[in-house]
Amino acid sequence: MSARVYSKLNVTRPRRPKPPVETEEFQLGEWLGDLWDARYIILACTALAMVAGGIIVWRTPPVYQAEGLLQLHEKKALATDPAFTKIGGLFSEPSDAQVEIEILKSDLVLGRAVKALGMDISAQPKLLPVIGAALARSRNDIPRMEIDTLQVPDNLVGKTFHVTALPGGLVRWSSPTLATLATGKPMDMLYGLVAGEVCKLKVRSLSANPGQEFLVSRTSPATAIDSLRRRFDATERGKETNVIGLSFKGPSPVRSAEVLNTIVTQYVQYKFEKKAGEANQTRAMLLAKLGPLKTELDASESRLNQYRSQYGSVDLPKEAENLLLRSTSLSAEITALEQKKQDALRTFTPKSDVVTTLNEQIQRLRDEAGQVGGKVHALPGTQQEVVRLSRTVELNTELYTSLLNDIQQLQITSSGDVGNLAVVDPATVDPEPVGPKPVLMMSFYTCLGAAVGIGLAMVLQLLRRGIQDHRIIESKLGLPVLVTIPHSRDQEKHSRSLNRSKKGSHLLAIQNPDDLAIESLRSLRTTLMFTLKDAKSHTVMITGPSPGIGKSFICVNLAIMVAQTGARVLLVDADLRRGNQHRYFGRTDRQGGLAEVLAGRAEWKTVATPTEFAGLDLMSTGLIPADSSQLLLSPRFSSFVTGASAAYDYVLFDAPPLLPVTDATIIGSNVGTVLLVAKFGQHTLDEIRTCQQRLEDHGIYLDGCIFNDILPTGLGYGDQDYRYAYHYKYK
Repeated sequence: MSARVYSKLNVTRPRRPKPPVETEEFQLGEWLGDLWDARYIILACTALAMVAGGIIVWRTPPVYQAEGLLQLHEKKALATDPAFTKIGGLFSEPSDAQVEIEILKSDLVLGRAVKALGMDISAQPKLLPVIGAALARSRNDIPRMEIDTLQVPDNLVGKTFHVTALPGGLVRWSSPTLATLATGKPMDMLYGLVAGEVCKLKVRSLSANPGQEFLVSRTSPATAIDSLRRRFDATERGKETNVIGLSFKGPSPVRSAEVLNTIVTQYVQYKFEKKAGEANQTRAMLLAKLGPLKTELDASESRLNQYRSQYGSVDLPKEAENLLLRSTSLSAEITALEQKKQDALRTFTPKSDVVTTLNEQIQRLRDEAGQVGGKVHALPGTQQEVVRLSRTVELNTELYTSLLNDIQQLQITSSGDVGNLAVVDPATVDPEPVGPKPVLMMSFYTCLGAAVGIGLAMVLQLLRRGIQDHRIIESKLGLPVLVTIPHSRDQEKHSRSLNRSKKGSHLLAIQNPDDLAIESLRSLRTTLMFTLKDAKSHTVMITGPSPGIGKSFICVNLAIMVAQTGARVLLVDADLRRGNQHRYFGRTDRQGGLAEVLAGRAEWKTVATPTEFAGLDLMSTGLIPADSSQLLLSPRFSSFVTGASAAYDYVLFDAPPLLPVTDATIIGSNVGTVLLVAKFGQHTLDEIRTCQQRLEDHGIYLDGCIFNDILPTGLGYGDQDYRYAYHYKYK
């Protein structure tokens, strides 16, 4: 290292050229090392998540699933009579499974199930908060109460009433405000008055010890139906199979099967009532037409009999009988087509193909009926009249008979003997609950906790912006890192003793000479001694960006090890604000030091006192002055540096931090070598750059950096890996 030319000579050294910036790449080993450093955070998050997951799994009640099966099929007629087939087709239901699924999930069907089972009424025992329900599941004598009737006004729907078991099998009913409403036995109808409204309660059964309280409430029908729908499911098994699978989930296997069977029962009952209602409505309409038609039939038969009595028996030839039969048949067919046309007009427009086809068929039959009528007119008068009267009787007879057949078919349909659905499998429950799944849930919460821990570790790593790799300092700032000093547990103990003002020496180089931190300082000693061998000034200042980074520890132990080589060393505690080098040597008095020299009250040679180590003298701070910067700017400081440099082989200055105060800048302008201490994980690149820039603004250039207090980078203390300058490695 070339000799430093002091700033007072107005000669400056050229700046060290900056090396090219290295590209930072993702290092898997460093990432794993960061995770290992945060292992306690990750383990803590994982453990907390597992505990929380265990509590949730324990508190979650088991869920049982009841399953059933329905099959839809076409309705089959009971007879081959065309009249029966037509009338049965009027009431056959579509076999579309999706339509039936929607009906099963409708408010109508589920509302009937809610009403049948009283699912809009809740009666739960009052247990311990949070854990009471979980503890109660492990008991065989869980308090139970079933409510038969609970009638409350609309403004009290959703409000919680209180029912308390009393000795002697009695119950006390209390309002939401805990006012007693009534007292009685189960199956007694209890009456109470709340805000001027009459309320009714009937307890069906009670199984609880005296003093047990139950929370009773009634929810709105819509809320109860929505709750039931969320746990009920209906899906078609396969494609277009018309087989519907039903399922219901609940905390009780018996109750789940009961609820599912009730839903199926209410669905079947609804279908039956719908068919019966439609059939009864049509039957009533047909019965209304049956009376007039019977009267018309009787009248036509009477007219025919009167005509024959008046004119005697008239024999019809074979041709006339055929014309009579054909005329009657055509009239019946025209009537049937007219009915079909009226039915079609309910769905189709008058100009549609279906209606047009029916009109053409009706017109063709009418044309044929006109031809038959013309042939009848060609008969003799008496025969014509007989044919006309006989045709009327035959037509009315056929219509009357058809109407009676329709009424009989409707009676069979409304009786429910023929349907389009079948319950293949009633509700059955698997004895094993379908949820929760403890293994799956615990795995999820464990992974979630680990993920949260890793995420938290990464966030903390991002927030901890301090440099952890000395190569960044070299590549970004062009500042050589002379040595990296590992964290020392023994020095932790010495620091605690020092802070507690314990008596005695607190020097790691003496108490623990084999510590890895001391080995690193030996490497720094070698570097300095070879570098300063031909330098004109052997004065060295050690400073840092901020306090509390181990600067004094490095100075005092480095001074001892340099003195151990036989050199004469002066250690100057130049931190005139909070220096404590004297305490490392077990001294309690700081009087008689640098402050007295700069103030002109003492000569430097008289306050540079020997230590117990050969070749090492110590100059403490002296009494802390009010303005240390003003004292350091005095000519006495430059004179002292010059004299001490001539009297000693090496002079080490323990300077104040650079960023808070300007003392280090003044000291650095009077020494030959300036070293900066940076602490692992604490100082950012900007802080070190600011220190470098602040010194360079005064013509002072850093000669190197000491990277202190490095934590282990391996995945465990059994594989600690500390790196040093010149590629020395200790494991």
